[in-house]
Amino acid sequence: MLRSIRLLCVLLAAALALMCAIPALGEESPSDYNRNVPQLLREGHLYSKAAALVDASNGDVLFTKNARQRMYPASTTKVMTLLLALESGIGMDTVIVVPKQANQIPADSSLIPVFPGDVMPFRDLLYGFMLTSGNDGANAVAVLVSGSVEAFVDKMNARAQEIGCEDTHFANPHGYHDENHWSTAMDLARIASEAVKLDAFRQITSTPSYVMHITRGGAEQEVRIVNTNSLLKKDNTYYYPDCIGIKTGYHSAAGQCFVGAAERDGVRLVTVDLGGIANQEKWIDTIRMFNYGFTCYTGYTMEQMFTLASPKIATLRVSNAIETDPQKGMLGLKIAQISDPDYTRMVENDNEQAMAEAVDDFVSRCEMTVTSDMTAPISEGEIIGKLRYVDQSGKEIKALLVAERSIAEQPPKAELTDFFPVLKYFENPLVVLLAAVLILLIVLLLIAAAIRGSRKDRRRKKIYEARRLEYMRRMSARRRREAKRRERYDDYDDYDDE
Repeated sequence: MLRSIRLLCVLLAAALALMCAIPALGEESPSDYNRNVPQLLREGHLYSKAAALVDASNGDVLFTKNARQRMYPASTTKVMTLLLALESGIGMDTVIVVPKQANQIPADSSLIPVFPGDVMPFRDLLYGFMLTSGNDGANAVAVLVSGSVEAFVDKMNARAQEIGCEDTHFANPHGYHDENHWSTAMDLARIASEAVKLDAFRQITSTPSYVMHITRGGAEQEVRIVNTNSLLKKDNTYYYPDCIGIKTGYHSAAGQCFVGAAERDGVRLVTVDLGGIANQEKWIDTIRMFNYGFTCYTGYTMEQMFTLASPKIATLRVSNAIETDPQKGMLGLKIAQISDPDYTRMVENDNEQAMAEAVDDFVSRCEMTVTSDMTAPISEGEIIGKLRYVDQSGKEIKALLVAERSIAEQPPKAELTDFFPVLKYFENPLVVLLAAVLILLIVLLLIAAAIRGSRKDRRRKKIYEARRLEYMRRMSARRRREAKRRERYDDYDDYDDE
């Protein structure tokens, strides 16, 4: 009986251990992740204890896992240290002397290494502590920027509050373990998003290796350093072409940590991965978040973006358009012969504000030159001008502007020349001059003819008058003869009566 009870207890203990070892029904694990469907990322697919994925441009949160849980950030702290160094106003080419506080760090700290009295450009110190995660370099930066490590830490905490961090407290500039040094995945994402806005920050954190020039003991040395970020190394299993940084971190209390950034087609993502166990887990988690993040966006071609922006930049008025034109002479434009037909602009899915901002940004980057006089008639596909676009990376894309439709011209109004085509010839100044000369000659000829006619009339009148007078004279003489004849006849009659 006792043996049976013991056996039952063993079986119950084994069953309990097995239940604890097996994930709860429906709970997902990293091994359940399907790389073929990155958009289905779940919290359980990540190895880390806490994670965050945000759009660095607008702060939109795309994915989280315990993102507001207080964690130890380890050397990811140096993201804030580099941000403040770049904001300090110290020139990158300024020659600095490493202060004595550089060696005031725990014995097991990671090092560049640099030593008090070393002379180098400020630029090299920044590359040095960031790529190698050198605590000695972080202390040197703190003193150079603020005069003391303590003053710099105060600046770190103040800047964190300005950025909007809700649960962050820094105790040192490098991240070596301290019970009073903590942050969250979300807060670190906010800090990184602010930092990647700086060109110099991105330049430093995206560099796989660098050669420092250090003058030590009067002799110049070249020290080659290599970035601890495996995502930047082309020969590494975890190489990610779109990665632009940022910073690794590790100590026994924090676990494996990484703050990353990637950029593709205008989308800049920031990831935070905290509390991992194995080194490779932070790379796996980060790649999964990057891939998920880019699926949150839709790629729009240059032509599609131009169409979306056309109400703001691609509508022109055409003069002399026919009165019956349905759009009252307003002509929309399209683009053709794009110099980079593969260009795409990523816009967050189902986000109207993000789309509006993307369109406004696109418009601000466009430069249009209209070469046509914009007078109807206009034919569909007719080249109207040129477009020049410069994307976020500075790449230039060119295209032609063409008419999206045809516009007929306004029929000309009826003119006198329509009825008397010959008058069209008088549009030529030479013809007008010749016509004027001809008219003048005709007028002169008519005047001469009139004068000649007048003279002929006067001569005719004189002849007529002379003939009339002669006729009257003859008639008068004839009447006199007739009168005399009658008188003689009258004398004869009187004689006969006698």
